[in-house]
Amino acid sequence: MGTREKLFWYSIVGLIFLIAVPTSAQVSVGVEILSRYVWRGTDYGNSPSFQPSVTLTAGNFKIGTWGAYSFAGSGTPFAEHDLWASLEVTLPVGTIGVIVTDYYYPSAGIEYFNYRGEGRGAHTFEIGATYSGTESFPLGFKTLFNVHNDPDHSVYLEVSYPVNVEGVRALFFGGAALKKSTWYGTARAAIVNVGVTLGRQVKVTEAFSLPLSASFILNPEAEQSYLIVGVGL
Repeated sequence: MGTREKLFWYSIVGLIFLIAVPTSAQVSVGVEILSRYVWRGTDYGNSPSFQPSVTLTAGNFKIGTWGAYSFAGSGTPFAEHDLWASLEVTLPVGTIGVIVTDYYYPSAGIEYFNYRGEGRGAHTFEIGATYSGTESFPLGFKTLFNVHNDPDHSVYLEVSYPVNVEGVRALFFGGAALKKSTWYGTARAAIVNVGVTLGRQVKVTEAFSLPLSASFILNPEAEQSYLIVGVGL
């Protein structure tokens, strides 16, 4: 499929989406600045990261775009720009969901409309299933796997558990690549992402506060650890 045909079908899908989304849909815009961008146990950019996001929410359906751009360090600046969509359903036993993500890395130097596979294209597609427990048992699970442009078809599993203590929210997590994966830097199934993220609201004025976070992350497979702080708007 050529570029013009892709643009045509993207336009049709976008038009259908705009017609289907109810007028009650909400749009949120945010940005976060982190001392490092560490994703599932791997450091991307080796520098502070500027991360903008836009999310449209219509009931249980969400669609959004998210980016990460390094602004310090040596070498070629790292850039990532993703598109994603998710749908969640709340049941008495918890909330289940599905999510689809399109990963694109402008800093890789591959044209945006290159959709080739086997690691040669610009886009990697990931699909996943999520589960969030009830308030009395808030255990979380997510399983995600790459379905396009990853020769290893990498699979990732993560378990998390939130705890609130005196206004500070702590999220403990542990994640593993379930088989050999260049995507996660493993030669076999391995734990790659263990740690905790702490978050709280810091009051600036009576009407305005900033979300502040700190994360300790350990990648046992790579034998690397990270301490990251971030602030959002």
